[in-house]
Amino acid sequence: MQRSFIILSVYYFLFFTLIGDYVIFMPKFFESKGFSASEIGIIFSSLPIARFITPFLYLKKAITKKDYVLSLIISSFSSFLLLSNNFFLLFIAFFLIGASFSVTFSYIEAIAIEKLKEKYGKSRVYGSIGFMLLGIVFSYINANLVYSYIFLMIATNLVAFYFADDKKLKRSFEKIDFLKTYKFWIALILFQISFGGFYNFFTIYNLNYGISKKYIGWLWAIGVIAEIFVFLIQHNFIKKLKPLKWLKFSIFLTAIRWLMLYIFAGNLILIALSQTIHAFSFAIFHTAALLYISSQYKNKTLAQQFYAGIAYGLAAFLGSLISGKLYGEYLYLYEALFAFIAFLIML
Repeated sequence: MQRSFIILSVYYFLFFTLIGDYVIFMPKFFESKGFSASEIGIIFSSLPIARFITPFLYLKKAITKKDYVLSLIISSFSSFLLLSNNFFLLFIAFFLIGASFSVTFSYIEAIAIEKLKEKYGKSRVYGSIGFMLLGIVFSYINANLVYSYIFLMIATNLVAFYFADDKKLKRSFEKIDFLKTYKFWIALILFQISFGGFYNFFTIYNLNYGISKKYIGWLWAIGVIAEIFVFLIQHNFIKKLKPLKWLKFSIFLTAIRWLMLYIFAGNLILIALSQTIHAFSFAIFHTAALLYISSQYKNKTLAQQFYAGIAYGLAAFLGSLISGKLYGEYLYLYEALFAFIAFLIML
């Protein structure tokens, strides 16, 4: 178990450093290459769309070692397409990378939960650290983001290859019965939609309400630090309650979090306090969701694929669109309503 813990921790560190490159810096990089905002939006929509579509290919077949290894190879070679300035090649590159992530990352998550159980968070925390360090380091140095992305992709996939023959995860095939846990899936969609306003407009919203730009970075950092802290200690308490109870509690607190952003707009201290709830909104919710899915479905990898595809593919896509339409004074009141309805459904 110790070896698996170390290798999984290295994987998470590299993978989320890679994601940090993609999320934090890539959009600005493509803007500097002359792409319009609409073109950048379309390019970056291809990855979550692919993550949502790909699981449907495995409704009647299990992921094989060949599928897993092929996904590692495809994502590695697709990253080289990012050296192009061609819009269609970039769209295809991110689509193929998203499809590959749907297979490989979901497989790794299923293995991590199976091997580490409630200690999953102690390994996953290295992903948060990698994401945060990438953001800090690349803020101070000038580097070609595409070359760093390619390097991180290859390094991540080389580590992931270690688990190609893993025997811990039983490869039993079972169709995913969404009706079995339909309340969870509906609540998951609404819950993740509520994050659209946060990921897309948190910075703009706070600036508009008079919070200085120099504090915005710290507000983001508080959320990541809270997430890291809870990932480190959650193994001590998360098994004391069933995953379902943690899911309900996390969703309820998230509704409170968005409500605080609406009621106390412009209040730096209370907005900072609301950011500490990210420990539950992401860290506790994500771990509890993985534990819950693992307990409900024999086909654990496919279940993880659909979890990632629905939460970070479909719901993230819808959340982005909806938040754009709702942006204004009442944005976070609407987001709080989405989260609270998700809580009621889970009840």
